[in-house]
Amino acid sequence: MSSIPPPASPPVSSPTSSPVSSPTSSPSAPASGEHDAVYRRVLRRETHVSRSGSVVVAVLVALVVAAAAVFAAALVFLDQNVLGIDPRAVVDGAARAPRGLVDAIVVVTGAVVAVIGLVFLLQGVLPQRRPRHTMSSRRLAIVVDDEVLASAAARAARSATRLGPDAAVGTVGRRTVEVVLRPAAGVDVPAVAATDAVEREFAEIDTTPSISARVRVQPTGRVDG
Repeated sequence: MSSIPPPASPPVSSPTSSPVSSPTSSPSAPASGEHDAVYRRVLRRETHVSRSGSVVVAVLVALVVAAAAVFAAALVFLDQNVLGIDPRAVVDGAARAPRGLVDAIVVVTGAVVAVIGLVFLLQGVLPQRRPRHTMSSRRLAIVVDDEVLASAAARAARSATRLGPDAAVGTVGRRTVEVVLRPAAGVDVPAVAATDAVEREFAEIDTTPSISARVRVQPTGRVDG
């Protein structure tokens, strides 16, 4: 008696065989953009001077002037004196003063107020930067002081010219770095080689904004001893 094999079960497709798009691939771009925005805010905060001090001073000056005006108006309204001084008598005395004196007081007061207003306007409009530069990086927000960059420029110039540690001085501006070489008397210094060394150093540092190098040899030699 032969056995009959059971019927084969129909093939079932695996649920993992169909291609499914990964849900974690799309949010990577917004996350990267969010990190870039945070880095930009951090770098701007570290490279620019805060204007909170100027704002506080301006608000305090405005509050003092407003409080003085309200106090004087209240005294006039209540017909009161302050330290034996009647505000109405002060106003009447100013009105009876010679016209030339009044004009001079008005001009001086207006000039002082205009200067103060111009100072606060420049504080709010002009960019106030700290002596710092940023470095390019995809993972970190890097800020470097200009003193460190100046030391790096002087070190690169000294290594190319084989001068002593005190024979090169670097100064970093917003977009330029200047190195002054002070060799000993009678020693020729290859300024071109020093310039190339400084430019290579800053090309590796990759600051933002980019910095161009300039090397200058002091015309009077240094006399040691």
